[in-house]
Amino acid sequence: METIEELKVHYRWSQEDDENIKRISWFGEKYKEDFIDKFYNYLENFKDTSKYLPDEKVRSRHKEKIKGWFVRLFKGGYDAQYLRSIYRIGEVHLKIGLPPHYVQASMGFVREYIHEKLSSELGCTPERDQVLASVNKALDINLDVMINSFREEELKLYLASGKYQRMMIENIRRVSWLFDFFIIITLSLVGLFLIAWILYEFYTVLTGNLPLERGGLSILGSVLILYAISELLAEEIKHIRGGAVSIKAFVGVALAAVIRKVLIISLSPEKFQELITLALVLFALGLVYWLIHRVEAST
Repeated sequence: METIEELKVHYRWSQEDDENIKRISWFGEKYKEDFIDKFYNYLENFKDTSKYLPDEKVRSRHKEKIKGWFVRLFKGGYDAQYLRSIYRIGEVHLKIGLPPHYVQASMGFVREYIHEKLSSELGCTPERDQVLASVNKALDINLDVMINSFREEELKLYLASGKYQRMMIENIRRVSWLFDFFIIITLSLVGLFLIAWILYEFYTVLTGNLPLERGGLSILGSVLILYAISELLAEEIKHIRGGAVSIKAFVGVALAAVIRKVLIISLSPEKFQELITLALVLFALGLVYWLIHRVEAST
């Protein structure tokens, strides 16, 4: 990790920035209560806030820590001790499993809050702009240290593993990447085959080899399956980028296939019993799809 002197050089921190921060040393104490109320209202936007702040005792302790950080931000005199305190904040976030994204997004809220309150205190003046520039540098330094603490602690855990453990982890990553690559290629090829099949169905309808009514329903069903495949491909790409794969996409493919079958069989009255069976399967899949959607929307 860089020293505080190195960080100040990288972020072009000057004596003028020190003076700007000291000029508003009163800001943290004045607004700490209002800030923590607004900050907690903002945290409610995250769907799993209760996972990291499960009860009132934890929330109360967390509020005091955040208020302490907020007040200290405007005291200036950033030194090695201040750097260590910020680093420990990142370590705590890593231990509780908080994604770095939450820290980065929250820092954006802090910037907006400070900008709004400084504008009300100093007006739209050159003095406000100078102070805001220094505050933004200070926030950038804080964010840099917090995020780096995430990465360094993860690296320590990795290096603490034995040689064969690290080798196994790397091999698993390579195999996982190969699986993902194979899945994407397979889904893409299936999509291309479906496009070719849809074009073939159009051809059979236009040449009269397939009745218009039956051909139209068959084409509609094939397009529906193609749409489901594209959704599955999008989910796999999201997974490669670090997101979670939704089971709903797989259920969607099954739904599309059953709907296509129902559309085709609906033209054959003699297959009444098979149509009822497929209708029950369709209802069950639709119910599962709806339940998954509700669960994912509530988490």
